[in-house]
Amino acid sequence: MAKFKFIDLFSGIGGFHLGLHQAGGSCILASDIDEQANQTYAENFGIVPKGDVRKIVANQIPDFDVLCAGFPCQSFSNVGPKGGLNDPRGALFYEIGRILRVKRPKTFILENVKGLFNHDGGDTFRIILDILDSAGYFVSYEILEAKDYGLPQIRKRLFIVGVQKQFRRKFQFPRKKETLDFTLSDVLKGKVERDYAFTIRIGGRRSGINNRYNWDSYRVDGEVRYITPEECKRLQGFPASFKLTGRQSAQYKQVGNSVPVNLVYAIAQALVDQNFLP
Repeated sequence: MAKFKFIDLFSGIGGFHLGLHQAGGSCILASDIDEQANQTYAENFGIVPKGDVRKIVANQIPDFDVLCAGFPCQSFSNVGPKGGLNDPRGALFYEIGRILRVKRPKTFILENVKGLFNHDGGDTFRIILDILDSAGYFVSYEILEAKDYGLPQIRKRLFIVGVQKQFRRKFQFPRKKETLDFTLSDVLKGKVERDYAFTIRIGGRRSGINNRYNWDSYRVDGEVRYITPEECKRLQGFPASFKLTGRQSAQYKQVGNSVPVNLVYAIAQALVDQNFLP
C-alpha cells in the first residue's frame, strides 16, 4: 500500500514518478503535452498523462500529498533567448502556483536548470519564491549534481522543495552519497577515459569527440563511438527494464529532458525521513 500520493506535472517519461514510487508514493495524475513522452509514460506506468496543464481544473483533482514538476526550462537555459516568465513556456510556472493554492498538498518538489537561479539578475527566482511563499510554504532550494547521488553523470539541476508552513520548519536536503551505484565503464561496457558522463542533452548530437560542445561521443576501449539512448537512460537512473518508445531521435530527447531518478528518490526519501510525508 502506498505511503503517500503525488501528481506529476510536466511529467515527461517519468523520472519524478519512478523516484517517488521508490520512496513509497503512488501517482494519481500526470500531465504533459509531449505525445511521444506520454506514450513512454503509459507504456511503463499504465497511466496516460493528461495534456495541457492549463486545462486541468484544480478543484477536480483528488487530494494528494506531493506536487512534483520539472517545469519547462528553455526560457531559463543558458542556451536560448532566456525569455523567463515572459516566455509562454516559462509562464507555465504560474500553473504550479495555481494548483498549489487550491489543493494545498503537504509538500512539492520542483526541478529546473541551474540558470533559473540567476536569470534576470535573480529577479525571476525571487518572483517564484514569492509566489511559493504566498501559497503557504516554507521553501528550500539547492543546486544538486547527479554524480553526488550515485549516477556517473555531470548534471547540475536546481531543486526547489516546499513544505506547508504548519510544519514550522524547513526541509533539509539529503547528504551526498560517497560512492556511485555503477561506473561509466559499466554503462558503456568497456574502459572509458572519463569518470563521469557529459550532461545528457536533447540537441547537438554527433558533434565529434574533440568538439567543445560534444556530449555523446566517447572513447571506449580505445575506439570512438556514440552513446545510445539505452545508455543515456541508465545514466539518468532508469532501470534496464524501462522501455523507451519512438524513433531514436525521440528517445534521446525524452531522456535528455528527464530528471535524474536518483535525485528525486533522495529528496523524496528525505521528506519521509524528516516526517513531512508518511
